Amino acid sequence: MNSSLRILTSAAKGPRATRWLFAFVIVCSTISFADPSLPHLFSDHMVVQHDREIQVWGTADPKEDIAVTLAGNTRTVAADSAGRWSVQLPSMPPGGPFLLKVAGKKTILIKDVMVGEVWIASGQSNMTFALSGSVGAEQELPTADYTNIRLFTVPRRTVSQPQADTQPASWQLCTPDNAKEFSAVAYYFARDLHRKLQVPVGIIESAWPGTAIEEWVPPAAADHDARLKPMLQYWNRSQGGHFDDSRQPFDLQFDDFELIPGPDSSATALTVANFEDGSARTTLGGDWSYNWRDASETTFEIVSPGRAGSGFAAHLAGAVDAADDSRVTVHYHADGSPVDVSSYAGIRFWARGNGMFRFRSLQPAITDWDDYSIAAIKASPEWTQVTIWFRDLRQDGWGVVNDFTPSAVSGFSIEAMPASGYPDRPASGLYNGMIAPLVKYPFRGAIWYQGESNGQRGPEYRVLLKDMIEGWRTASNQPDMQFGIVQLPNHGAIPTQPGESGWAEVRESELKTSQELPGVGLAVTIDVGDPKDLHPHRKAEVGQRLALWALGATYKQPIVYSGPIYKSMEVEQNKIRIRFTDIGAGLEARGGDLRGFAIAGADRKFYWASAVIDGDSVIVSSPQVSSPVAARYAWGDSPECNLFNRDGLPASPFRTDTWPTPVWK
Repeated sequence: MNSSLRILTSAAKGPRATRWLFAFVIVCSTISFADPSLPHLFSDHMVVQHDREIQVWGTADPKEDIAVTLAGNTRTVAADSAGRWSVQLPSMPPGGPFLLKVAGKKTILIKDVMVGEVWIASGQSNMTFALSGSVGAEQELPTADYTNIRLFTVPRRTVSQPQADTQPASWQLCTPDNAKEFSAVAYYFARDLHRKLQVPVGIIESAWPGTAIEEWVPPAAADHDARLKPMLQYWNRSQGGHFDDSRQPFDLQFDDFELIPGPDSSATALTVANFEDGSARTTLGGDWSYNWRDASETTFEIVSPGRAGSGFAAHLAGAVDAADDSRVTVHYHADGSPVDVSSYAGIRFWARGNGMFRFRSLQPAITDWDDYSIAAIKASPEWTQVTIWFRDLRQDGWGVVNDFTPSAVSGFSIEAMPASGYPDRPASGLYNGMIAPLVKYPFRGAIWYQGESNGQRGPEYRVLLKDMIEGWRTASNQPDMQFGIVQLPNHGAIPTQPGESGWAEVRESELKTSQELPGVGLAVTIDVGDPKDLHPHRKAEVGQRLALWALGATYKQPIVYSGPIYKSMEVEQNKIRIRFTDIGAGLEARGGDLRGFAIAGADRKFYWASAVIDGDSVIVSSPQVSSPVAARYAWGDSPECNLFNRDGLPASPFRTDTWPTPVWK
């Protein structure tokens, strides 16, 4: 199913045509996977993992005979008494395109199937950060045309039990338009693998902004670890075992949108949309578009009558839970370009119905999710006028702070919400809804960018990360599944004195996990973050460093794929000598003298240290520490540090001590 649908009905067709269009799209999606049926991962343009047995599975009538054919290889099976079936096709070398045929009482044809490398891209908001918002997007997007890179975005879903299938979704070719809203990190990772390996690459993006790692840990992995049981017990108590029943209906109508002139303005009220012609167009030439990828049980339509008892109104209805993102987006101009609303003080419109909604203003300067908005409004059963003053719009505060720019506003969105607000998401809920449906589909590995939501729980994160990786490996029956971790970048306060840091502890957990589990790698990003922005825009380096790790460690190419990693330390009188692995062509300080080191004596009080490179080691000292016993590097939320190897890769933050750190709240 397409990820968005633009409602562009004419006055002659009216609302009935709009409703029919929705029904047509949904019915066609159902027909595409008629009995027998396949999971949504099996669609045109799919990529299957080469040199591994190819598993194909689905449902049919009980005992129905099924024949599956790919590239001349056919396997037959009878569905079991519950209607489930599965076959294993022989492994294949990279290539394509092929036709996948599944024949039972009816026949399904999946076209343009490629055999190549398949990776899952998971995590939170920095993994979902769109290519269009990243540094260099203006140059990259026009060239993002790779027919042998395929993209699959898993719709968001959190549930208490593992699911057999994703919500409706399909594979897409990597084109400038399709790549625009895809994960920037995953795109650059796939691009570099494709260029170097010269094989098809499929990326399955399964990520959700603002999520904690415990939501991605398989239930079985969490249940066997006694250290995690208190967390599971908390979630079970808070949800009462009824999270899956949390879906709540809403039914909202909107009409007569107009911009309100400012008190000192000579402008007159400007009608933005009143739907009088039965279309979802704005008066400035733009339109209303609706994305139901993450809210499949909702609809948007233009209905009659409108507020005045005649004409038309916008209608948004359905049911949502904590997994759903149901919002209609309004662009003032058809191409999304901004307009100047400086002469206006706000916007007013009429609303009625059941449920809650939130107004968000959209401006090009904001490329993440922290746009300007107001608190949620509860709809009234009767038509009620709503006034949004631009002066009252605020950012939530978790992204970079941007000025509201009335001279450049591209439109607004209206987000539908449950009447009682969103419930907490359960532990393992995202694994159940967004990873469990993938584990039978062979893939090479996963790349992971998460940790911000666990930023004050570093030691616990180390336990959770290991359990998650091992849990995914067990569930997918792939003990050698590769796993690339993005180490958290610099963000937050720049330390003026050496001290403790929650983010540094998460970075340490990520480093230790990469050292303690086979097949796990690390992409260090301590140099490409932003102290003021939780969503740094330099995503190309992140994807490229993940690709370097995969090319060197997974595909065994003879390249340098890691920056310096702490190996050992020796006390030499009043100095400490620190040795490293992965020095490549040698150590170097980028941009001046070496910075970021601190040392401490037995009193455990750290002081900034002077540091010099000596061959494959760094010697650190401080006149305030005559008998040093420990050293740290880049230990802070947003540390000033500049140790690299000459191959251009930064050193990972580390500490030589194992002293207890504070319990963060």
